Amino acid sequence: MKLTSKISIILVVLVLMSGCLIGILCVENVSDAFDDYLFDTYEVMLDEWARTFVAYYSYHGSWNGVEYFGRVVGLEQSGVVLSDLNGRILYHFDRDYVGRHVPQEIFSRGYLLRVDHNVIGILYPAALFSDTFTVMQEEFSKAMMGAIAKGVLIISLFAILIGIGLSVSIATPLKDLTQATKRMAKGDFSESLPIYGSDEIGDLSRSFNSMANELEKSTELRQQMVADISHELRTPLTVLSSKLEFTLEQNTPLEMEEVAVLYDEVIRLRGLVGELQDLSKLEAGHAMLDKTLISFPAYFSDFQVLLEAEAESREIDLRVDLASDAVYCYADPKRLKQIILNLVNNAFRYTAEGGAITIRTWQDAYGFYFSVQDTGIGIAPDELERIFERFYRTDQSRHRENGGSGLGLAITKALVDAHGGWIKAESQLQAGSIFTVWLPHWTDTKAENNEVN
Repeated sequence: MKLTSKISIILVVLVLMSGCLIGILCVENVSDAFDDYLFDTYEVMLDEWARTFVAYYSYHGSWNGVEYFGRVVGLEQSGVVLSDLNGRILYHFDRDYVGRHVPQEIFSRGYLLRVDHNVIGILYPAALFSDTFTVMQEEFSKAMMGAIAKGVLIISLFAILIGIGLSVSIATPLKDLTQATKRMAKGDFSESLPIYGSDEIGDLSRSFNSMANELEKSTELRQQMVADISHELRTPLTVLSSKLEFTLEQNTPLEMEEVAVLYDEVIRLRGLVGELQDLSKLEAGHAMLDKTLISFPAYFSDFQVLLEAEAESREIDLRVDLASDAVYCYADPKRLKQIILNLVNNAFRYTAEGGAITIRTWQDAYGFYFSVQDTGIGIAPDELERIFERFYRTDQSRHRENGGSGLGLAITKALVDAHGGWIKAESQLQAGSIFTVWLPHWTDTKAENNEVN
């Protein structure tokens, strides 16, 4: 059964149940009110005749002869009925009723006669005992039930219409959502769900569209990553296979220079695979860090000579500015060296001869900072946010020539994140770039205490 039918049926059933319950309560209450109204109408008359009956009882000391008394004084036209305290009728204009008992539903509605605060009898309006009253009451009840039935029918029709409208408003987005999930299962993320309002259904549509966008980006990134990995692996494999195939065809031994070229390609492949493994472990949170307190000046001096030699060979001015108060940092020594070398090598790659690279350190109450600044080609603003993505390249041709894998900055960011720190990049085209890293102190201070502005 469709959702529209279910909601409509539920609403109609609820309306019918409510209508029947209201009808029963209305008939009972209105019947009681009708009796009260009739009794109140005769109350003045009952009060007048009550004095006559009380006087009779006071004079005779009992109700003996009250029926005869009634005929003598013309009580037939009074419209009243007298009963004793047990409900036995003592006087009625119709003698057939004398001696009978007042019906239970009428007994409690009489007018009490009192002498010296003692109840001596009960008066009733004669209309309560007539068939006319019963007919009037039944007709009134039927009229009430008919009106209630018409009201329930009209409300049921409205309930059906409202139910159909409500169910359509709910079922339509769900149907669209079902179709969208089917398209998504087939890999189609292009079509967004319409926003149906600001309620929960609208929030669901917005959340679904956001999820679809993220999945589309993730799918594109995964496809691009597979393509990039394939491309990166293809070059060294092509060199290796071509050279080995030629050697086999010629049946000639390889020269040492040729072996060295093939070995370089093997190293390149091994390095790429190693970087992919590192990045996967870091992003999965499986990389183990052995953090310790490091004396940065002494630690940095161990490989500063190598950086200076590389800078000299490239004719680049390498400047080191280590703040005197920034002595210690808390990090994994091996991973920290990897972070620094990745950033410095990236600066070497995009800084021309005659340029300069500056390494600085400083600290504050929350953590240790170091930055690598170059005077290279810079990064365009629209590319700055993507430079930490794996295999993302700001310069395709230079990247190939310089031998980068496109994973260095992605690995660097993952390493910094694993330390609980952050890394940010600032750059202008043809004016150079600066990469800043913050690592928290060895206390329990969290990175969020000092967010990147």
